[in-house]
Amino acid sequence: MNTSKENLDELRREIDRIDESMHDLVMRRADVAMRLREAKGAGPTFRPEREAKVLRRLAARHRGALPLAVMVRIWREMIGANLCLQGPFTVVVADRPDQPGVWDVARDHYGSHATSMTIASPAQVLSAVAEGEAMIGVLGLPRDDEEAPWWPTLAASTRGPRVVARLPFAGSGNARGERPQALAVALLEPEPTGQDRALVAIESKDQLSRARLTELLARAGLSATVLAIAKRDAGSGAGQLSLVEVNQFLKPGEQRLAALDAAEPGGIARTTVIGAYAEPLLPPEANSR
Repeated sequence: MNTSKENLDELRREIDRIDESMHDLVMRRADVAMRLREAKGAGPTFRPEREAKVLRRLAARHRGALPLAVMVRIWREMIGANLCLQGPFTVVVADRPDQPGVWDVARDHYGSHATSMTIASPAQVLSAVAEGEAMIGVLGLPRDDEEAPWWPTLAASTRGPRVVARLPFAGSGNARGERPQALAVALLEPEPTGQDRALVAIESKDQLSRARLTELLARAGLSATVLAIAKRDAGSGAGQLSLVEVNQFLKPGEQRLAALDAAEPGGIARTTVIGAYAEPLLPPEANSR
């Protein structure tokens, strides 16, 4: 028999053995997930900080030709499926014509097995999460040109949904057309992972430029990027509401946020932490290529 043919057959048999071993471990993982649900009792089934730590640990040991994004996609499917095994897991997505592709980002992250719905209105997405009709809401990354931005709703209440993830976490794969970024919200208080970013809504009495906001944050000891500035009614006297991403984990009431008022005496009316999330494995700019 041809030696090459023998080698080819043996390699295929080895792949079969590996497939069966992997299948056994996947089934075992699902069994452990069910036991985990029993151990948690009434505790939350969804732990975004735990998921990020799992993926980072695997990424740190990842070797070989398989792209990291593919490995993450495989594990995201398993994580999503196991969440579904532990209880109802519904994802609702803001499906807006001006922000195409958010559905694909949500599916890639939370898995094809999750119950997913689309709603055109971001306000309805937030309402569905706040009322317990969905566990996760996924909305396009805020922009300056939005007529009715959704994120000020989070700043108006300390008991509603919080931002818990920025998507995609490790590349957007072969998305069709534009590769959007998104934020996920849930009725959870974010927990730190060791590599995090926080979202802060800053209400100022006067109009502040991006450069001025960045300067004030730096003087308060915070490295941050201004993501969006909400349009306010010119006759309302309400000043300006800005959304900034801070390069560290922050909790509500952080003294470093209080230092903003000292940096601009009387100019900052209020700061609200509306969420925090694990830094993506790949930087946001990698998802737009």
